[in-house]
Amino acid sequence: MTNFSRGWRRFGPAAVAAAWAASLSARPAFGWETTEHQEIGRTAYLEACAELRAKVTGRPPRDPAVAARLDRACGPNLPVLARLYGDATAIAGDFLGHPAEFLSQGGAWRFSSKKHYWLLALENSAHFNPTSTRAWAEYHQQAVAYALAGAAAPGLAMVEQLELALFESAFADHYLQDSFPAGHMGFNRAASSAAAAKTFHDTWNQRGRVVTDRAGHRWVTYGDGKLDDPANADGKAHVMRAATLSVRSLLTAFVLGVPAPDDDLAVWQTFPFTIEAPQLLTEVQEIFAEGPPANGELIPLLVALRPATKDLVAAATLWSVASFDHPGDDTLALVGGIELGIPFIPAQTYLGAGGTLQAMGARARTAVVETGVLIPLGLSISGLLSHQLDVTASWLLGRDFGAIVHGEYQLNLELGNLVFSAHGGLAEIFPQRLAGYYGAVGLGFVFSAAGGGAF
Repeated sequence: MTNFSRGWRRFGPAAVAAAWAASLSARPAFGWETTEHQEIGRTAYLEACAELRAKVTGRPPRDPAVAARLDRACGPNLPVLARLYGDATAIAGDFLGHPAEFLSQGGAWRFSSKKHYWLLALENSAHFNPTSTRAWAEYHQQAVAYALAGAAAPGLAMVEQLELALFESAFADHYLQDSFPAGHMGFNRAASSAAAAKTFHDTWNQRGRVVTDRAGHRWVTYGDGKLDDPANADGKAHVMRAATLSVRSLLTAFVLGVPAPDDDLAVWQTFPFTIEAPQLLTEVQEIFAEGPPANGELIPLLVALRPATKDLVAAATLWSVASFDHPGDDTLALVGGIELGIPFIPAQTYLGAGGTLQAMGARARTAVVETGVLIPLGLSISGLLSHQLDVTASWLLGRDFGAIVHGEYQLNLELGNLVFSAHGGLAEIFPQRLAGYYGAVGLGFVFSAAGGGAF
């Protein structure tokens, strides 16, 4: 039994169980479901072995060393090795941050650590095309180097190098697979907040997108949950062929002891290179648009630089306002509302309604209507935190009419489609004309995103 098999007997079940558990919870924006990554990796390994075996058996005279390496990589244990390779591609990148973690003691903990899973999700810009294609090339070249070293090494050293090559290749092929889903292209992931990117990703994975590769082939590709959908037949064929060529290049280096640059170049040629209709309109624009936002123009992914922005957000806010002169005499209100993107500019309008829970000056409880504008200020920690400036008027519709105009800084923690917010700022209280403070906490859910495309 190889070290590769022994390592997976030790960690494999825990890894697969962790992958399944995480896929059932709220997930970051990944390209394919765990089972889809497994299917692509397993099938690619099987097909690569079949093609390589046909090539080797057609090359007389038979070299015993080549035949032995072929049996080690594609021999009697092929179904098991293919399954393990599929599992490895599913775990790589999403659950482990580096190939070395497959073999480390810490890696066993990371397989089942929700904290590590979410920390990796913050760094998932590398899973989006075109960054993902460069990540594939980097890991794949290192995997081929290990495979070539294995072909020249004797005994257990050969097994060790093959093991390293397969783990490195699993990372490469995870990024390769993530280069094809519809929601993983056509926008600037690094400049998008986490919730906007997740919503944008989910929308396009379901809608599908027209893409072409560097060879000029054109097809429609989908994403999560759509790998085996008949509508994604062309998309599946393209990602499967690219994955097979990548594995075949790796195994060729190990079995024949020579690199396969033609296979590597063929993989590069199959990646989506241009994209049609990359922009999602705001909800307001959608009302007046006739048909889908498609113009037939093919835009290179390298210039798809616009970020995704939160468009339609439902939010609930608990806020408190008091004057500086009487900080203990505050107004407390609970308000629900919607935030709606403004076409062509990165801002949102806000409309809310609710009521006061207590009012300053022993006033009776009143209904509250709010209107405002939300202006983004920037992002932190790969979009996990977003910052914005809010300018809002809260109208108190009771027997004694009043208004509170407040401007505040808002900090958002974005997890999946959820947005947890904290607000702090200044307020002007009417009709008394009192200056004071404003503080609030809120919870929102992002229903749609806008943006993407080229400048």
